[in-house]
Amino acid sequence: MAPILSLSSASQRRPLWFRTYRFFSQHIRSTFFLLILLFTIVNIYLNISFDFLRPIPKPPAEPVDRRLIGGVGIRSKSTLGNGSRSGSGTEKGKEDSSLGQAFPIWKTRWLQDQELEDPEAEGVREEIAKKIKGEAERTLDIVYTWVNGTDAILKDVKEKYKEISELFLYFKNNTRPTNNPNINPKNREPPLVGNGKGDQTIHRFRDNNELKYSLRSIAEYIPEKMLGRIHILTTEVPDSRSGQAVGQVPEWLDLGKVDEKVRLVKHREVYDNTSVLPSFNSLSIESQMHHVSDLADTFIYMNDDIFFGLPVDTSDFWTPLYGFVFHLTNEIIDPAIPSLGISPNVGEWQSLQYTNYLLSKQFGARHRAYLSHIVHIMNRPILDEIQSIWPEEFDKTASHRFRGEGQAQEINMAFFMAHYVMERLRETQLTSYWKYRLDKNQDGKLDWEEREELVRMVEEYDETLPKVVNRRKAVPFPIDPTFKSFLQEPDKKLESVGISWTGRTNYVQSGMDGYPFMIKGADLSQSSSNQYSRQPSSTRTEPSRRQCQFNIDFCLGLQFRNKTAPAIDSSVGKESLFERLAFTEYHCGDCLLHIVRRRSTKPGMSSVMPLDQASEAFSQVANDMSRYNYVIGRSQFTFMQLTTGDKSEAGLKRLLARNQTETYFCVNDDVPDSPLIAKRVRGLFAGFLETRLPHPSPWEKLS
Repeated sequence: MAPILSLSSASQRRPLWFRTYRFFSQHIRSTFFLLILLFTIVNIYLNISFDFLRPIPKPPAEPVDRRLIGGVGIRSKSTLGNGSRSGSGTEKGKEDSSLGQAFPIWKTRWLQDQELEDPEAEGVREEIAKKIKGEAERTLDIVYTWVNGTDAILKDVKEKYKEISELFLYFKNNTRPTNNPNINPKNREPPLVGNGKGDQTIHRFRDNNELKYSLRSIAEYIPEKMLGRIHILTTEVPDSRSGQAVGQVPEWLDLGKVDEKVRLVKHREVYDNTSVLPSFNSLSIESQMHHVSDLADTFIYMNDDIFFGLPVDTSDFWTPLYGFVFHLTNEIIDPAIPSLGISPNVGEWQSLQYTNYLLSKQFGARHRAYLSHIVHIMNRPILDEIQSIWPEEFDKTASHRFRGEGQAQEINMAFFMAHYVMERLRETQLTSYWKYRLDKNQDGKLDWEEREELVRMVEEYDETLPKVVNRRKAVPFPIDPTFKSFLQEPDKKLESVGISWTGRTNYVQSGMDGYPFMIKGADLSQSSSNQYSRQPSSTRTEPSRRQCQFNIDFCLGLQFRNKTAPAIDSSVGKESLFERLAFTEYHCGDCLLHIVRRRSTKPGMSSVMPLDQASEAFSQVANDMSRYNYVIGRSQFTFMQLTTGDKSEAGLKRLLARNQTETYFCVNDDVPDSPLIAKRVRGLFAGFLETRLPHPSPWEKLS
């Protein structure tokens, strides 16, 4: 037995190569076929796989289809008070306060060089500070949309209108429209949305007394000097006795205490066409909210499930120096060309895509950032301006009683407002440079001397770029010391003129530093349509670290740098070279604006604004820049959804523990339509609200 054991152990100690050789020699036929198969796979991979994986080149970006809104030097119809809505600025609102007034000199100096004082005049700074502080102390109104969906009468009314709604008839018949992806190539038609199960669940209309506690948060955390009036938009229901339509009133609201501070505004008071009422669609109601009578020019819009969590002030929303404060996140991007996929949920996303479709036809088909789900700063004159450009789309949205009607082609007002302002400021800046800086002699033509200045500017900028640009990977470029950001110690600048700074909102980028969402690593030698899926730059990236390589031949054409070529038309109208640069191939406009803005020797727009400061064009550019001025802000906030009992309890406990850190919080009702779960979560939520916001507001009934 010993020799046998010895032979076995010796065989196991033989080298691996020997054992491998013995195996393949015993299976030579199998080895031969494996080698042939391996050779075939490698050959296929080397010869066709790279071609197969290479993206198919897309056609050039389609030209935008711009609607007339008035460019730099031309006031749009809406701002003249001639919008599509009769009496929108006079009968039910107020005139745009910026019209008919001389543009303040201090604003001109601030926009151009970010200076607030004249070194040759004593005491001017104190006088200017008083004017700025006075403008900053204009109160901000607040607008709510609210409905008590648990009202039995309202439920009956809603069911009645569901029986005649095309949307619900479609769901009931369980028919589906033909969904052909070829219907919408290249943004030619609006997106179509069809689904087989309507998202009109009870949680959208359920009332958990959120408005009561949201008003408590206003009373506790908003200073009296900032707070204007609170407008609560409400629906009407038939009175159980008389049958007459009466507006809904929260049962806890003391009508004897509201006075002029809190107003209940019926939908019929703001709708252009009252025949579409009642409406059960928040998007429809939002499209009409800027028609509230005596509404402040600048106001805050919020849902009743949003709450203030810490003290705030005007600088968290708007200032005369830095403009609107938009809370945007580039972590969620709405595509420029909406998908046509069938979805079981007609929610917010479809309205965002449709709104971005409208913006893309006007300003270029790009991705646009999602707004954080907190309070939104709005401006009535600008909303009137938007409505005057897209009147049919506003009317169509207002006519949809239920969200999702009309193939869900509905506008999202907060998204529209923010991105319209951002695009209009960018358009003003580019137009000003193109018309009033590049075309120096104002003859409507760009001769070689004028074109050469742009060519030389681009070449000088290219010298500062790294020799190799890796467009597939974000490169940590060094800080450009020549870039003078508009955001230089904004807290100290504001406090120097008496505007309080809470520190709750961090200004991360100004629209005066260029468009904040440039394509990261954009290739300006090819169309924007081929870079459609690229992620934009983050607002966390300092503008001084952003780089782009402007391609004159692609962006401006081969004739632009040809010395012997005739003068080029410098108009900014339809089918012009400027339209292609600024909108169709928007990445070219973004890069050019970045290069031009970099030439400012001070942290202002001196390199962009017209040279002739006494001209009407200069005054108009300054006015438009002030009108559309904005910053991207970041505040600490929490968004949570109530779902099942255990998850809701855990989430509410975590939120309560963060009561010293969250400036805003939103608690969204997404509880399933189950009586037992809904009852438990309602109790948990009520306890949380009473613990977090225990002090009654001045407008509540005594318990």
